[in-house]
Amino acid sequence: MKRLLALLAIALLAVPACARKGSSASRRASVVAMIGDEPVEEADFDTYVRAATGSPLGQVSPQVASSLLDQFLEERLLQEAVDHADPKPVGKTAAERRREVLSRVARLDAISEADLRAEYDRQPERWRNPPLVKLTQMILPTREVAETARRRVLAGEAWEAVSSELSRAPNAATGGGLGWLSRNDLPGEFEKAVWGLPEGGVSPALPTGHGVHLFLVEERADGRVVPFEEARPALRLALAERRSAEAVATLLADARRQRPLAVIEEHLPFPYVGETARFSLDSPP
Repeated sequence: MKRLLALLAIALLAVPACARKGSSASRRASVVAMIGDEPVEEADFDTYVRAATGSPLGQVSPQVASSLLDQFLEERLLQEAVDHADPKPVGKTAAERRREVLSRVARLDAISEADLRAEYDRQPERWRNPPLVKLTQMILPTREVAETARRRVLAGEAWEAVSSELSRAPNAATGGGLGWLSRNDLPGEFEKAVWGLPEGGVSPALPTGHGVHLFLVEERADGRVVPFEEARPALRLALAERRSAEAVATLLADARRQRPLAVIEEHLPFPYVGETARFSLDSPP
């Protein structure tokens, strides 16, 4: 009985000792945050800032420093959650162990055909490609020059040659290519003149405030819906990314409940404007 009482006394003494450890460490001027009872040293955070920005902590703005501190604390907390995961990850590097745990929590190996189909149906507009036209343009100084250029092209002269000689477009020497455009990409006055043209069609001269435009329709692509089978790789990637992000949030939420994060504003060399809770040094030890 005496031995049992002695063991209970030792156990009771151990609890306040643990609490005092965290409280005592937080009063060191070099400690800028706490992860549970674990102190976070300013020197470690400075190393992180230098790696992220190329500058020491004292040379970055309070907004950047605060955001990086929040990020640094969450990364430390996430790594601890990975290190204490059950079953224990077996990867050789920290990055491999993190991927292993995130894959497990996110159930990436359990993505099914039904999951992919649901993801496909969730954003139908993503897989609906609009009709497109591939355009080149000339910008000419006057309507007369534009009409001359148009007649030469319609007579069989190469568009690139006429563009290089007469056009004032920034890329006139290479033909004035604009790439693939949808109907909504074109200003109204151009859309009316261009959209109905066939491949190889040349628009009429179109005056604007900065010159007279000619357009050539190089190619057309009809709108279509990307079928499920073609979208499958992108669907798997999108679903894996979303599940991984949710897994990170779950791991951090669980870890925060066990080891709350807190910033010690009094010890920071900048005004903290981040989102992590503040640690009060006025709390009784």
